[in-house]
Amino acid sequence: MHDDVLRQWRTGEERLYPVVNVRPDLYETVIRLVRSLADHLGSIPDLDALATSYKTTIPGEDMAAAGIDVADLPPEVDFGLVRDAAYQFRARELAARAPVERTLRLIQRADAAGEPTVTIWSEGERELWPPYRRIEMSLATGMAVAVATELDPDRMMPLYTLEAIQLDAETGEGVEGEPPIVPRREFTDPDEWRAAAAELRRRLLTP
Repeated sequence: MHDDVLRQWRTGEERLYPVVNVRPDLYETVIRLVRSLADHLGSIPDLDALATSYKTTIPGEDMAAAGIDVADLPPEVDFGLVRDAAYQFRARELAARAPVERTLRLIQRADAAGEPTVTIWSEGERELWPPYRRIEMSLATGMAVAVATELDPDRMMPLYTLEAIQLDAETGEGVEGEPPIVPRREFTDPDEWRAAAAELRRRLLTP
């Protein structure tokens, strides 16, 4: 929807940093300016709103709102490129945050509906053909069963995997330092894989 703007931000950032890399003094100034504007953009909640802000704000206004006086910038610094780089910085922050927020919404919806488990990740349409991955988590304990179908490079055939991991029940994120509850197992027989996954779900995810 906003591919043109996203492309402009990437291009602006790519043009900005090589120019100032040869001038350490300018580099430090530019980093500070980009960070200041990106911090100012921190209240914008998603990429659509960020692109809309960029298109509807007169160049220089958002920089002024961030406490940046364009008139005081060194003449070697292109404030348009600084602006593009700051928007690109914020876009990366939003892109990195999106999966986390999506998982939180899934957990909240399942909890509100009284469900005992929630699928926090699903990739692929057919479980027997790669790439496929599915993670189902207990809302009560954070224990999760992960199944996946990968391509075995030696056989050039699907390889089916199964493991159980401990996640944070409130966020769905991994718990640092926690080893797998059940280490990864690999299967070549899909029926054996499905049966083992069903038993693991029954044992770990059933209230």
